[in-house]
Amino acid sequence: MESILALTKEERRVLESLTRSRVSPAADVKRARLMVMLDDGVSWQTISEQLPCSPDYINRWRRRFRAERLGGLYARHRGRAPAKDEAKVEARI
Repeated sequence: MESILALTKEERRVLESLTRSRVSPAADVKRARLMVMLDDGVSWQTISEQLPCSPDYINRWRRRFRAERLGGLYARHRGRAPAKDEAKVEARI
């Protein structure tokens, strides 16, 4: 299975910067490290041991990156929907 992503210089710069970030969410840093490792040709087994993550995780994010590049690295779901205004709900009850 082809793993090399052929990152552009700018993509690599952004990803490497993210891997060094001390303020970015850990999940974003992990995905950036994953992309850099895939581009370097590191085996999935080695990536699984170092990050740690499953082959499904590697494949999911590799596919998203290939389809959407840097924009595909961010999670689609950021938690549950905001709660409705409780005052309005209570007033209706």
